[in-house]
Formats: sequence, C-alpha cells, structure tokens
Amino acid sequence: MKIRIINPDYGVGEEAMAQRCSILQQFVGPDVELSMVCLTQTKVEINSAADVVLAGPEILELAKQAEQDGCDAVVLYCFSDPAAEACRERLRIPVVGGAQASVLQAPLVARQSGVILSDPARIGEKELFLPTLGIGPGRIKAIGAIHFQGKSIWDNREEAFAQLVEEGKRLIREQGVQCLILGCLSFLGLARPLSEKLGVPVIDPAIAAVCTAESLVRQGI
Repeated sequence: MKIRIINPDYGVGEEAMAQRCSILQQFVGPDVELSMVCLTQTKVEINSAADVVLAGPEILELAKQAEQDGCDAVVLYCFSDPAAEACRERLRIPVVGGAQASVLQAPLVARQSGVILSDPARIGEKELFLPTLGIGPGRIKAIGAIHFQGKSIWDNREEAFAQLVEEGKRLIREQGVQCLILGCLSFLGLARPLSEKLGVPVIDPAIAAVCTAESLVRQGI
C-alpha cells in the first residue's frame, strides 16, 4: 500500500519530510509505504484562508500525480485540509485531510473536545471551518491556541510543548473538554506526551489522517 502525503508548505527539505514520514511510519502497517512531497512552485505557507486558496492549484496537481504514480491514498498534511474537496472531485482514491480525520475521531473517545491551534489569529477561521467537516453541533466545544505565530514549532519543541500543556489545562478546566485535538500538523509527535501530562486523550491530526487513509484502503473504500 502506498500513501502520498502532500505538505502544502513551500520548499520543505527532503530530510525534514523524511523525518516526518519516519515518525508516521510507526503508526501504520509494515506493508504501508509513506512518501511526502511539498509545494515547489507556489511560494506559500498555510497561515491564513488566503494561503489555502493560493496553494490549492498546486496541491490538486500533486494529488493527481500521486494517483498516476500508483498511490492508494492521499493525505493532506495541514489542519486546513486545503483543496480536499477539489482533490476528491478529480481523484478516484481516498483523500484525507488532517482536520477532518481528527475531528471525526474525537467523538469516539469524548463527548466534547477542544482544539489547540498554533496562532490565536486563526481561531475565528477554524470556528467557521470545523463544523463543515461532518461533526455534530457542540462536539467541538472550544478552540484555543498557543502563541507561536512566526516561529518554527519543529525547531522549538520544548517551548511549544510547555505552551500546549498550559493551554490544554485551561481548556479542560474552563471548558470541561474531555479530549484535545492538536490543530496544527507541526505538533507531530507531541500528542502522546501531552496526553500523559494532562490525563485526557489527545489526537494528533497527522497520525489520524494517515491511519484513516490506511483504513479506507484496507476496506476497499
């Protein structure tokens, strides 16, 4: 089984993409081959709704290429699920976005969940976006954020984790959420230690997306 992961940020290095695939490989079967590609023509990183639109055409082309390469599924490595519906219109293989995969898993482990983004400025955008992904009203009770805009989460893991702990505690204490969803795929690898620290389930959208894609392929969907 081959799953192509599309990172919608421009110019991500080969080593960085291989590192992410190596982490994700731990969560899928031994017969699953993961590969990651990124934008090479569209100089954008997904930090706004406008960025999602700008990145869309190249994401669609990368998804079509994945199908031509014989991939069995495509994963969109972003919590905005950029161009997901467009890709599904043009492809015959499953297309799974990190946001949709994670918010649909959350009701399986908790009545109400909270999302933690990397930038407070995007809370309003996600309040409008997440309800469109197929979850019932009230399932996402609160959306919070750490303050990491303009900084690399990957290069500042300890600081990001410390902020996640504090924001997670706040959402649990003030909003009563029973599960947390990490609202950025740069948080890859932080869900399990955060869950152990806070005592609630924490969903990693990158892992959720890859595992969902694998499941769909195995079911022949």
